[in-house]
Amino acid sequence: MSPKLSLFASGLVLALAACTGVPNGSAPPAATESAETALALSPAARATAALDAAGHPAAYETPLQALEAGDSAGYLTLLARMPESERADDKFLNAYLALDRAAAGDMAGARSFLGLTGNETTDLEQPGFYLWIDAWLLALEGDLDGAINRHREVAGGMPGITADLSLAAMLEAAGRDEEALAVYDALTPTIIEAPEHEFDPQGIVFAHVSTVIVRHALLLQRMGRIDESKQVYQQLADAEPEQSTSYAAAIDSLETGKNLHNKPLTVKTGFAMALSDVSFAMQQQRFIQTVMMGGNIDGFDDKRAAFDLSILLVDPENENIRSGVINALYDEALYAGAAHVALTAPEPSPSLQISAAQALLMNGDEPAARTAIEKALSISDDKDRLSTLYGALQLRALLDDEQAAYDLVPELLGLAENPAEKAAALGASSSIYLHFGNAAKAAEYAKDARSLDDTHERRMVLADALGQAGHINDALVILRSERLARPNDPYTLNSLGYFLITRTDKYEEGYKVLARALLLADSDPYIADSFGWALFQLGDLDRAKGLIESARDELLPQSHWEIEDHLGDIYWHLDRKEDAKAAWQAALDNYPPKSENDRIAAKLEGGLTTQRPEKRPLPEISLEDLEVERQDI
Repeated sequence: MSPKLSLFASGLVLALAACTGVPNGSAPPAATESAETALALSPAARATAALDAAGHPAAYETPLQALEAGDSAGYLTLLARMPESERADDKFLNAYLALDRAAAGDMAGARSFLGLTGNETTDLEQPGFYLWIDAWLLALEGDLDGAINRHREVAGGMPGITADLSLAAMLEAAGRDEEALAVYDALTPTIIEAPEHEFDPQGIVFAHVSTVIVRHALLLQRMGRIDESKQVYQQLADAEPEQSTSYAAAIDSLETGKNLHNKPLTVKTGFAMALSDVSFAMQQQRFIQTVMMGGNIDGFDDKRAAFDLSILLVDPENENIRSGVINALYDEALYAGAAHVALTAPEPSPSLQISAAQALLMNGDEPAARTAIEKALSISDDKDRLSTLYGALQLRALLDDEQAAYDLVPELLGLAENPAEKAAALGASSSIYLHFGNAAKAAEYAKDARSLDDTHERRMVLADALGQAGHINDALVILRSERLARPNDPYTLNSLGYFLITRTDKYEEGYKVLARALLLADSDPYIADSFGWALFQLGDLDRAKGLIESARDELLPQSHWEIEDHLGDIYWHLDRKEDAKAAWQAALDNYPPKSENDRIAAKLEGGLTTQRPEKRPLPEISLEDLEVERQDI
């Protein structure tokens, strides 16, 4: 199978505006002691409190439960109740309490949690992170020159490039723009290399470089130096020539201001952005250390969640950081928490209403999801109408609101202006028609999208639509060409291999292609499912079951309808009828496309009528089989 494709716009016009910040359990009954009793919470923290049925702040047995609920008030309350010696074991816990005090304007209280007096310079007994926070506390107090001097003294121990990015943000907030530009210039490498594909480790470096360049370009744009801003941003476009259409739209937005919410940094927004950089860098360090030790990153990253929820206390209006928290909760199937964080923003916005709707839908509350969609559409305006329509379209499809989805398509297409926007709108329209089983119409839209924006993503979407419309050879030409251009991209190999085993009788070739994909990405659940389905087609049901069950486990706590559907078929043929029905029901519960929904529902009702695949010898794989030649296309 292939990873789920989002219906949201993927153009870099929207990404440009978003890059100013780095991306991207139920509670037990309420206790008698409220959050305010344990700690004088800031108004920003109190606004996050989840309430029980009686309207009292919810209580939690562990800090993790509060984080999973998106409840900063509950989390801070539990931290404050900890013995100081226990908090001292993790330097970030006191920092989170300090940030809440800073959000309340109580700088003395913030320094008290950090063990600082306000007169420190380079006290080596204190963690460098605390002293760095103190520099920003000085800035919040209005002593910007003192803050910058303190920052230069104590920031040397910060991770990665975060100290430099933080200094640039502080200089911007102080109005010392030329000095901030000099920092960005120093951080920009002479040669910029984009990753070849999603699995390329170069992607980590490119993400950091992109952050520097985008912030540099945005500062120049705010200063009215438009030509220089476009030249800076062109460096990213030069690194990814295939994405030229999207980059052209982003560069145009630097000149016109369209889709670009580029306000000057305040001390508060600069501090929040710097904290977000540190949070992201710390997460990357944990990831790299775990991988180097042979481990995998699994489960909810409570450290990142705690950090980011604390950042929102400093800058509650920061929608980029809020969206990052929502996505992290959503990815761990913590849908109630994701919806809570979206709905407790100081002001509702269309994008947050769409995020809430998606989380509410996955939490089983379809009426509330529909209400959130309607609110998003009703409060959207010219600057965010296009992006709101993308989200509404996706959710209307998942809700099986076919006519309501079709009704949004003309408006979406009519609002798109430049080639990148038009291609994104056509791509979204294609996905909607494909979801409801009109593959021919979907292929037409996908062809038009490719004609405007001939990128790898557009070509792969077109191949999928052509395949579902029955144009097998046309789809294969595209897929084989993409494999030649990206021979080490596991997802490109996966798409070709899965197409071969599901749309053609070339099972042996598909098996070999998928073996190569699995070799390059052995822990990816989507690729494992594809290879498992190839084993099923070749009659090796026991190995297929084991591999697809491992894909299911790897994806937890999320699930995917296609993995469940595959397991249902395997269980049925292994005479595990009840397990098969449970898997098919799980597939239906995960919102498959309409045409697939009807097919799975029929199996759930009447079982399978097809014969078990005949077992045949598995193809032998040689080194030559893993290569592709131009004449194979």
